[in-house]
Amino acid sequence: MIAVPLTASPSPDPIRKLDLVRDLDHVADLIEMCFPIHLDPDGKTYVNEMRKAARDFRMMGWLAGMSNIDPVNVKSSGFVWEEKGHIIGNLSLIPLQKEGRRVYLIANVAVHPEHRRQGIARKLTQHALDDLKAQKESQVWLQVRDDNPPAMDLYRSLGFKDQAARTTWRIRPRDFIRTQGAEKAEISLRRRVRRDWPLQSGWLEAAYPQVIRWNLPVKVHRFSPGVLQALRNFLEGVTIKHWSVQLDGNCQGVISWQKSDTYANNLWLALPEEGESNQLPEDLALVMRKLAKDHPLYIDYPDGRCADLFTEMGFEKFRTLIWMWRRL
Repeated sequence: MIAVPLTASPSPDPIRKLDLVRDLDHVADLIEMCFPIHLDPDGKTYVNEMRKAARDFRMMGWLAGMSNIDPVNVKSSGFVWEEKGHIIGNLSLIPLQKEGRRVYLIANVAVHPEHRRQGIARKLTQHALDDLKAQKESQVWLQVRDDNPPAMDLYRSLGFKDQAARTTWRIRPRDFIRTQGAEKAEISLRRRVRRDWPLQSGWLEAAYPQVIRWNLPVKVHRFSPGVLQALRNFLEGVTIKHWSVQLDGNCQGVISWQKSDTYANNLWLALPEEGESNQLPEDLALVMRKLAKDHPLYIDYPDGRCADLFTEMGFEKFRTLIWMWRRL
C-alpha cells in the first residue's frame, strides 16, 4: 500500500537513487496507482514481477547493498522522491542497446496524485538527465502516451524532440470484421519465398524505421529467409510465420506472425503504403483464418495510418505512444 513509512530516516534531499531492496514494493504500488494497469495485462505482469523481485531481494541477504551497483548490471534503476519516509515519486532508467551502443530509456515517471503540480516530475527528470550527462552518456529516450498532454509539454520543455508516433492495435481473430473492402477474391496467400524478401524488407523499413526499431520487438534480421536464419530462430526460441499476399502471381505484401511471451502475439505488416487501404481488409481477413480464434494480437503501426480502417475491422486502439529523444 502506498504511503507506508520506510525504515530508513528521510534524507534532506527528497531525490535519491532507487534501492532495489527497500523500494520496489512501494514503486510498484505507485505505478499501479498512477497508470491504467487494469487495462494492460502486460502492465499487470510487470508490476507483479516487481513485487516478486522485491520479495526475492529481501530473502537474499547478500543483495542488501545492491542499491550501490552500476545500473547497467541490473534490469532497471532510477530515482525516487521521498518525503517523511514515503515514496511519492519515481523515475526508472532502463539501459538498452541501440545500433550497438548503450542508450537509456526514461520510464515509469509517476507522482502520487496528492502531490502533483508541485514540479516533482520535472525535478526527477532533470535530475536523471544531469546524472546521465555526468556519466558521459550521449542520448536518452522516452515514450509518452498521446492522451497525456501535460507530460508531453514537460518533456518538450526539457529539450526532448518528437521522433515518431506509434499506435498499438489489439484484436482477437474471432472479433475481426470483414469489411466491404475485403472482396478481392483474386488476392491469395502463399508461404513467403526468398524472392519476396527484397520487397518485404523495404516495406518493413517504411513501417518500422530504424529510428524506433531498436526498441520494438521486431528484429528484422530474424525475418530474412534461409536455412541458417531459420536454425538461429529455432535455437533462440523465436517462432515466426510469413504469408505473402499474391495478386496475379506478384507479391503485393507480406504479413508476419510472431509468437510472443506477453499477452498478445504480434502481426508485422510489410505492405506498400500506396493502395494499402484497398488491400489490407482482404489481406488480414485471409490471415485471420489461419490463426487461433481467441488468442489476442497486437499490430504496431504509424499513428494515423489506416486508423479508420483498423477500427472498421474491429481492432481496438490500445494506445498511442509519442517517441521522444534528447542528446545529452
